[in-house]
Amino acid sequence: IGPSEKPAPFKVYNLGNKEPQNVTYLVNLLEEFLGKKAIKKYIPMPPTGDVLKTSADVSLAEEDLGYSPSISLREGVRRFIAWYKDYFPNGLPDDMATYQPL
Repeated sequence: IGPSEKPAPFKVYNLGNKEPQNVTYLVNLLEEFLGKKAIKKYIPMPPTGDVLKTSADVSLAEEDLGYSPSISLREGVRRFIAWYKDYFPNGLPDDMATYQPL
């Protein structure tokens, strides 16, 4: 299959923070706001390498939507955890907790 000659009817926007972050920082935030320690299993870097830090390219969202990130990763994770705990006060329902995609 080659590229389409018709324009796509929808666009996908990357909404995130432009500040590079590493996975360890994200895990530390999750541990802090969930009040639980993560079970970490460190493995050697693959020979092909891996992304040590990543950040969102929000230029299309800036251009089309006037989007400008204003919330830090720390605050976003804190808000998400608060929402999650409120929405699922007893944890995930069994059918969601055991869901396995095909």
